[in-house]
Formats: sequence, structure tokens, C-alpha cells
Amino acid sequence: MPRFLRPKQSTQHRVAAIALYRALLSRCSSATLPDEDRTSMRNAIRNKFRKNRKIQSPYQLGLVFRAGYETLDHLDASTTGDTRSISFLTSLISTLPKGLKRTPPLGPRPPPPQDPSKKLLACLPPEKAVLNVRPYAKVTGPRHVPILASANGVPFLRLKKPQPPALSRVIRQKLERRINRFHLRIELNNFWIPIGRQEDEWDAMLEKRFGIKEGGRGEPKWADALQEASQLNLDAYDKDMATDREIARKMIRIVDEETRLALQEGQKVVRGRKGKPIRPRWPT
Repeated sequence: MPRFLRPKQSTQHRVAAIALYRALLSRCSSATLPDEDRTSMRNAIRNKFRKNRKIQSPYQLGLVFRAGYETLDHLDASTTGDTRSISFLTSLISTLPKGLKRTPPLGPRPPPPQDPSKKLLACLPPEKAVLNVRPYAKVTGPRHVPILASANGVPFLRLKKPQPPALSRVIRQKLERRINRFHLRIELNNFWIPIGRQEDEWDAMLEKRFGIKEGGRGEPKWADALQEASQLNLDAYDKDMATDREIARKMIRIVDEETRLALQEGQKVVRGRKGKPIRPRWPT
């Protein structure tokens, strides 16, 4: 086994360890031992392998493999009625600690199934959207003024912690769409448009030298079609930015109105950072 490779990542080591583990469990089931000793032996094998699964020292691995093969030989001999092996296994089981003879814990339980009603309400309906219901005219408890935040240029209102999954999904989708659009614009400008210009030059050479004309009248050139695609990409980007600016204006109005109502209700609102607060717009 290469020294730069960890044992659990080596195929030879994994095959040898799994083969020894399965052989010990199968021989333990057929050993001529009392049922209680057989169960304790099986639990000890499972717990010991689980405890030693992260050993990386070649010296320690040699010791545990040697002990495993020695136990396997005694289990094989006990099936034939060898009294020496049976007494060895009996004395070995009696010296094992109680924690090693216990049944190993089961794996992590699968998460409970999600309630379908909660899954449907993960995204609020339009009539309950934050931009449509805020600011609240009256509240039962203290008024919580939202905070206007930005995630890489995507504006959103931070209302509470933890952040709602629906808000995280919307921010992630917007950022992915913006990144994909940027990559497409770079690909069009640096790869496809130069290729389209070369195709137009090739068509012009064929028409000039051999009279071969590709396409009919009024058909756009290669570069023109790709320029149009690039312009459509830029228009879609400008449209998204205009939408984000309009949403940011609505959010600013909500924050200002919530702040004004909170000051009227006698609350103290700190705008900005705690160390460098911003002066309020309305006198307290």
C-alpha cells in the first residue's frame, strides 16, 4: 500500500478488512459456544471494527489484523470441537469489557417526512407578500423595523432570524440567473461573434471568387444574428436591474414608514451600525 494513501482509501486494505469482518461474523454464528457467549462475541467484533476503522499506523494495523486472524483460526477450530480453541474463546469473552459486548448503536435515523401542508406554505401567497402587507398600521407587541440588506446586489428585507427558506431560494435563483447571463454575454462577445465574422468573411470570399452565394436576399449575416443575441442578453440584464431598483425603492419606503411609526409609538430605533449610528430623519 502506498504510504501517501490513507488505509481506508486503499482498495487492497478495504477488501482485506471487509473480508476479515465477514469471515469473523460468519464463523461466530457457527461456533460451538453458548448463545450468550456467541452474541457477546458478535457484538465485540462489530464494536471493535467500528472503533478501529480510522487507524492509520501500519504497526497498529498489523496488530489488529494479526489478532483478527488468530481469533478466526480459533473460531474455525471450535466448529470441529477443538476443546483448546473453545476454552480460549470462552476465556477471551469473559475478559472483554462490558461496553464492548453491548449491541452497537444503530445508524442515524432518517429525518421524519415533511408535512405537505408546511411545504405548500414555504412560499407566501401574493396577498401575504412582505411588499404588499408592510408597513403594518397596528401591531400587538413591539414593532420590529425591517433592515434593508443586499446579497451581491439583490435587495431584500431582513425581518427575523433564521432567514426563511423561500427568501434564500429567491436570492439564490436571482444570483444564478445573473451569473449565467453574464457568462453567456462573455461567450457571445469573445467566442461566437468573432466566429460569426469569420463565417461572413468566408461567404464573401466564396461569392467573390466562385459566385457561390449562401442564403437568399434579406437573410441576416452570421455576425448580425449573434449581435442581436448579445443585445437581447443585455436588454434582459437591464430589465432585471430596473426591477431590482424598483423593489429597492419599495423596500426603502417600507423601512422609512416602519421607522416613523415605531418612533411615534415611543420606541428607540437605531439605524446603521451600533458603533456608528445614523441620525434619525424624524425628531424623537
